[in-house]
Formats: sequence, structure tokens, C-alpha cells
Amino acid sequence: MSNKSQSFAKNWIASVLLSIGCVVSIGSAHASDKASASASAGAAPTARLEPFVVNLASFDRYLQTIITLQMGAPESADKVKLFMPMVRHAVITTLSSKDYTEIQTVEGKKTLIEELRKKINGALSAKDHDGVQDIFFENFVIQ
Repeated sequence: MSNKSQSFAKNWIASVLLSIGCVVSIGSAHASDKASASASAGAAPTARLEPFVVNLASFDRYLQTIITLQMGAPESADKVKLFMPMVRHAVITTLSSKDYTEIQTVEGKKTLIEELRKKINGALSAKDHDGVQDIFFENFVIQ
């Protein structure tokens, strides 16, 4: 293949990848607009926590995760910001106490969600109906 053909192929691939990136970017912006609209329309408030990277109990593996909390009341979402050090501490100590075999299954993740929900509500001194109602893992990677 000549240099001219290789250059054309590289430019064409770059253009295709750029186009895909634009479509994905526009799609995620549209999704963000929908999320904002549904939040203002009375959807349950959420609080997104900064990413976590913790050593698991066996110390030969670690967990990287991003967690979003679904709150029972808008004021509880604000409370999460005020109590963030205690919330992060509760999450880190809970996650780091787990062995990877406990949390690699769907059932293990469900159990972990319930344990985190209880501990975070404890850190917030919140009742179940207005505190954390559900937890969503946006990212969950064990290595």
C-alpha cells in the first residue's frame, strides 16, 4: 500500500471515529437533559459520589466503583454533601471489608447494596423513608 493510500485510510478512520464520538456526545447530552427534566418533574433526587478505589479484604485485589444514591427526599441529597466525609468513610470501610468472591455475583452485589444503604443512612442519621432508598453502581470493576 502506498503512503498516499495509508494516509487516506488513517484520515478516513479518524473521521469515522470523530463522527462516532460526536454522536455519542450528543446522545449523552440529550440523556443529561432528560435526567434534569425528570428531576425537576418530581423524580427521586440522587446524589452521585466521587469514584472509589479500595483494596479488598484479601489485599491481592481491588475494587473501583462509582456510586449514585437515590434519596427519599430532596433535603437528604443536600445532607449527603454536608456529611460527605462520614458517607465516604462508611462506604470505604464497607467495601474494603469484602472479599472479591462475596461481591462478584449479582446476589453479592444486592447484599452489598443493602449493607451500604443501612450504613450510609446511619452516617446521615436518616430514616429509611427519607434517606438512601437505593444505590446504583455506575461502574464496578474488580482487579
